[in-house]
Parts: sequence; C-alpha cells; structure tokens
Amino acid sequence: VMVDMNGNFTGYMTDMTRTFSVGKVNDLAQTAHNCSIEICHQLADMAKPGVEAKALYNRAIEIVTDAGLEDYFMGHRQKAGFIGHGVGIEVNESPVIAPRSIDVLCEGNVIALEPKFVIPGVGAVGIENTYVVKLEGMECITKATEEIIALD
Repeated sequence: VMVDMNGNFTGYMTDMTRTFSVGKVNDLAQTAHNCSIEICHQLADMAKPGVEAKALYNRAIEIVTDAGLEDYFMGHRQKAGFIGHGVGIEVNESPVIAPRSIDVLCEGNVIALEPKFVIPGVGAVGIENTYVVKLEGMECITKATEEIIALD
C-alpha cells in the first residue's frame, strides 16, 4: 500500500510518500523500491544551485535503465511525465523535474522527488521526500524511514 501525504507548517507544504506491506514483498517490488531510494539519494547529492531540472530527470532515467526497471517506472500503462516538483504555498510548484523542463535549481528551492514504480499484479512502490536545495546538495526534511514498512 502506497500512502502519499502532505504536511503544512505555517502555510508551507511538504510532500511525502511511504510504502507499507502485509506479508512478503515480491522480489521485483523490493528491487524497484530500493531503486527509488537510490534515485532520491543520488539526485539529492547532485542537485545544487545552477543544476538544470532536466539533468536530474535524465540521471533518474539512467539509474532506472541500468536496473532494468524502465517498464515499471512512473507507471505501467500510463506514465507520469515528471519525477519531482517544487513545493511551497502550493503542493505543486516550479521547478518541475521533467525531461523538457527549462527550470534551473536555485538555493532555497523546496523540491519533492517522487520516483515510483507500478508493477502489474503487485502494486506501487517507491518513496517521495521533500528537500531544500543547498549549496552542497539537497537536505531532506521528511525524516520517516524509507524502507517498506511491514504491517504484520
């Protein structure tokens, strides 16, 4: 079960997704979930002021392709055209992390990264974290565990 939730603190939004399981997690689903975590970590290190948003998207696609998971990335039949977005007063703002984005990251941008996978007959897996763009990379401000959370 994937849960996508928002938080609000003094009028500013956060966005976070976590995945929960009942019973044993399918091997493919676990691999895809781990890939989602890896994408977030690599992009958080890469994302600095001056980096083009589309470069983050392209790096995520490289990671997914290297893992052989492209058929499931960001949907199965219908795929989302982005893997992240700005967050602020609204839950969806610029910059947009997408292949044709013209956005460039700035210090202080708040961005939600949400690389997710949909596996037919199994369900959706992945995480979403909210980050603040800093000079040395992004700082994660959604601190919940990233692993699949067992409910049994």
